[in-house]
Amino acid sequence: MTKLMSDKEFFAKTFEKLDLPSFCIENSIFEACEFAHCNFTATQLLHCKFTECEFRHCNLSLMEISASRFHQVSFHECKLSGVDWTRAYWPTFNLDPSLHFSKSILTDASFFALKLPGVKMDECKLHEVDFRECDLSGAEITGCDLYGSLFNQTNLRAVDFTGSWDFRIDVLNNFVERAKFSREEAVALLESLGIELVD
Repeated sequence: MTKLMSDKEFFAKTFEKLDLPSFCIENSIFEACEFAHCNFTATQLLHCKFTECEFRHCNLSLMEISASRFHQVSFHECKLSGVDWTRAYWPTFNLDPSLHFSKSILTDASFFALKLPGVKMDECKLHEVDFRECDLSGAEITGCDLYGSLFNQTNLRAVDFTGSWDFRIDVLNNFVERAKFSREEAVALLESLGIELVD
């Protein structure tokens, strides 16, 4: 089994059932790697680079990602609670990190002021997530529970919210042109306008 180590390069490696809570990895590069059924709770991934990697059934809650890069990385059925994505390294010349979250838990995560156009979040639990001042233009946030998530001065142009629910989006303080919502959930958008609906 391949061991996770600092200052290493890993290409097309598979890491399975690793139990490394609070582990620290620094300055490692992962390309086309797969992580399955791993416990990385409160793990520190410092100055690492992940390209075309996939995480499946992993616990990454409270993961520390200072100065790490993520490009074309997907998370499927993962726990990512409390992750501060603003601490990662987001190069200004690459405005499409191509992140994909599917059936994952991102409760209490922060994407504050990040540029994440086209990000995909499908059937995720997004409770109390900070999307303020974030650029999510063209994103797919479908079938997600957005209870308590924060939107303010957020670019939501052409975002697909189909099937998502429990969001509170002030249409006067966010950019929602061409955004798509399920009809029954779109009623919540009227709250910010002070409109009362009657039968």
